[in-house]
This record gives sequence, C-alpha cells and structure tokens, in this order.
Amino acid sequence: MSFHWLILLAAIAVELLATSALKAFVAAPVLVAVLPLVLIGLSFALLSVALRVIPMAVAYAVWEGLGIVGIALIGHAFFAEHLTVSRILALALIIGGIVLLERGVGHDAPEKDERRLV
Repeated sequence: MSFHWLILLAAIAVELLATSALKAFVAAPVLVAVLPLVLIGLSFALLSVALRVIPMAVAYAVWEGLGIVGIALIGHAFFAEHLTVSRILALALIIGGIVLLERGVGHDAPEKDERRLV
C-alpha cells in the first residue's frame, strides 16, 4: 500500500472521529463543539495530499463511502442506532460501488487519436 493510500485511510479515520464528535458533543459548550470542525479540516487536508496521486473519483468515493459505512457502524456500536437489513444491504452496495469504481480507473480502452487519422 502506497503512502498516499495510507494518507487517505488517515483522512477517513479523522473524518470518522470528527463526525462521531459532532454527535457526542451535540450538547457541549461552544468551545468543545469547535473540535469536530478542526478535525474535518484536518481530514480535508489529508484528502488533498492523497489526491496528488490517487484519481479524484476514486479518492473521493473511498473517503466518502468508507466514511458512510464507518459512521453507520459507529452509530450502531456507540449511539444505539439501528442497522436494519436494508441498511446493511445499502452499505454493502456502497462498498461494491467503490470497488467497481476503483477497478474501472485506468482500464478504459484508449481513445482514438484523431491526429493520427489525418
């Protein structure tokens, strides 16, 4: 796994922490409530580093998709949010979509170079 993929995973972990903090600090004083915003900013900064090498469509899909799946699991484990069969199926579809998107990058047929036809 390359450095940029590790950075992307770190961005996802920070995003999960930030979103969980939003839920946990919903009734906290304003100063504490700023922490999730700082973490989200850090997550975007890490994502921007990953985008230097990883294609944007793949990086954003992985960042957001794994973030959604992770938040659903954290919500279930720590905030007593329900995971129904339909939600689990939806999360599996997100993962499947990410895999299909990643596998499709760079494997398209080369476009015809119109300059060669002249």
